[in-house]
Amino acid sequence: MALTDADAHIFNSNFKVDLNEDVVKVSSINMTIPKVAATTGFEIAQRTFRPGRPTFGNITFTGAEHKDTVKIIRGWVKDAYDGKTCRKNITIEVHNQKHEIIRTFNLMECLPVAYSSVDFDSQGGASTMHWVLEVRVQRVEMA
Repeated sequence: MALTDADAHIFNSNFKVDLNEDVVKVSSINMTIPKVAATTGFEIAQRTFRPGRPTFGNITFTGAEHKDTVKIIRGWVKDAYDGKTCRKNITIEVHNQKHEIIRTFNLMECLPVAYSSVDFDSQGGASTMHWVLEVRVQRVEMA
């Protein structure tokens, strides 16, 4: 049975990640802004607070295991494990149902911190293997 236009949005992902074409899930982007104690300069006893530098949590990418495309991910993780300078910029494009770009997230200076490719999932009798990559993000820009 062929897919109709009404069913196409169910089976197609509404995002695209330039890290790997087989990414099926991206975790949330968490940002924390600490408060920094400050004074007005006139009266030292009176404390005020100002926002500090934002920090971002780790982001997890989950993808389907394909022999050719996962080599890039494994190579990047191996370079990080070997101590090489291997920070990478990752772009996530969010699409609407007409496949037009709604928002773009640029994850700047990402570094892999954890990798796993042992997760087996069985859906509908078919067995597929997934990989999970966790990266540390230095900065996020939204467009």
